[in-house]
Amino acid sequence: MLKAVGLSKHYDTEPLFVDLDLIVNAGDRIGLVGPNGVGKSTLLRVLVGAEPPSAGHVTRAPGTTIGYVTQQVPDPDTSVGDFLADGLGELRPLADDLRDLERRLADGDTGALEAYGQAQERWAALDGWRAQARLAEVRQRLDVDHLDDATALHRVSGGEQARLTLARALLHDPDLLVLDEPTNHLDAEGIAWLGEWLAGFPGGVLVASHDRAFLDRTVGRIVELDGIHDEPQTYTGGFTDYRAEKIRRWQRLLTDYEAQQKDLRRWLADIDRTKAQARGVEESVRSGLGSDQVRRYAKKVAKKAKARERRLRRQLDSVRWLAQPRTRPRLSLAFGPDAPADVEVLRARDLTVTAGGRTLLAGVDLSVRGGDRILLSGANGAGKTTLLRVLAGQVAADGGTVDAATGVALLPQTHDDLRTDVTVLDHFRSRVPVYADDAERLLEGYLFGPDQWDARLRTLSDGELRRLLLAIMVNSPARMLLLDEPTNFLDFDSLEVVEAALRQFRGTVVLVSHDTWFADAVGVGRRWRLTDGRLTERTV
Repeated sequence: MLKAVGLSKHYDTEPLFVDLDLIVNAGDRIGLVGPNGVGKSTLLRVLVGAEPPSAGHVTRAPGTTIGYVTQQVPDPDTSVGDFLADGLGELRPLADDLRDLERRLADGDTGALEAYGQAQERWAALDGWRAQARLAEVRQRLDVDHLDDATALHRVSGGEQARLTLARALLHDPDLLVLDEPTNHLDAEGIAWLGEWLAGFPGGVLVASHDRAFLDRTVGRIVELDGIHDEPQTYTGGFTDYRAEKIRRWQRLLTDYEAQQKDLRRWLADIDRTKAQARGVEESVRSGLGSDQVRRYAKKVAKKAKARERRLRRQLDSVRWLAQPRTRPRLSLAFGPDAPADVEVLRARDLTVTAGGRTLLAGVDLSVRGGDRILLSGANGAGKTTLLRVLAGQVAADGGTVDAATGVALLPQTHDDLRTDVTVLDHFRSRVPVYADDAERLLEGYLFGPDQWDARLRTLSDGELRRLLLAIMVNSPARMLLLDEPTNFLDFDSLEVVEAALRQFRGTVVLVSHDTWFADAVGVGRRWRLTDGRLTERTV
């Protein structure tokens, strides 16, 4: 279906990837992974033809259609109805023609009868009735059926935009699906449905994702852009297989590197000894103490030293010596003092919230103790984000009270308002009152090196903005963390460090997450579910 040969992409002479070869056949399930900012989205754009490569070429099999799901909607002024209808391809204008012809026939225009019959035949050939049913199913499954067709995309939430983009791609009935973080903003039911749908999809799938459980369920091969090697690294299996093999490769790389360094040190020491011996013999000859035999020996020793040096140089030039194994700096979370355990730190009574004629919270009561790990779940639109914002004091409830005994910090699900010209360092210091040197040191722990301190927020990727928010949040005095989809946009290394830090954190965590892997890793002990405005709980 798709073939990439010798594909390379450079920005400002810096390579994102080099000499990438990739073949996608019908039935292939390929995961694309790697740290934030290494070029995964760029690679997908190059593969679908939205951006040219610096070198190499991409070809498609004749007639192959591609469904491409991006992280951003293309035109925010498009209406929901028009945006989804575009996914039906030829069926959309054909449906308009049929409606127009039906009106003409109803007005007695018999001349439209032949055109109407031809349009009906074409509609049947394209399986139009099944397409309409598919549209209804996709809208329901991806929880966008409540959106009015006339609503502009910029008036719906970021999560709804992401689900609409995925819905349109699925409606297009493509031969090849190229998906960029498709599980972001989907709830557990939506992710399960997408996994089942992909299992029955006959075409090829290339998906960039940080959802580890989703990768385990859906892909059989992983291509990694690791930010260290110029060439992509390929692995067989899902995420679990990829992670195990990656560890084995790094261990072999470390062993080979150490062996080569030991061999190199031995060679250099041998050359130094030989050179020193040759110099000693030459000095004795110059002083008149050596015979002709000693002089010949000195030349032989000097020649031997030069031969050894040339041999080493040839080996260094002809063999690709392994660079010292490097991994990207890890995200470190510097939490403050422990919160009191088993003491009530937050109480909400009779919370009621309505919005747009809908009741999101109906008389909700809840109690949170110090050290709790609580997972808040529910369908998209159930009011999970609203509940977190009410608990954080960012939204006023229509009724009820919230009493917090400790500082509360909220990690929002989206951060479009942060795309400004403020620099990373200035934004961090505006939220965390520390000296510049301390701010730089803290930012480095969150993967923001000196080259990014002066970067404008609008130039950061979604993952980089996410890390910046985490850096600000965990360096605040708050001892209760409210996390709204914290795993969105984070790469694997960042996810693992966040999980380890939250396991050690003795404060309180309430999180909304579709990532079951993450919830298990941080040690969730209580589970809330929000349904029809009511909060129910079950203890793990």
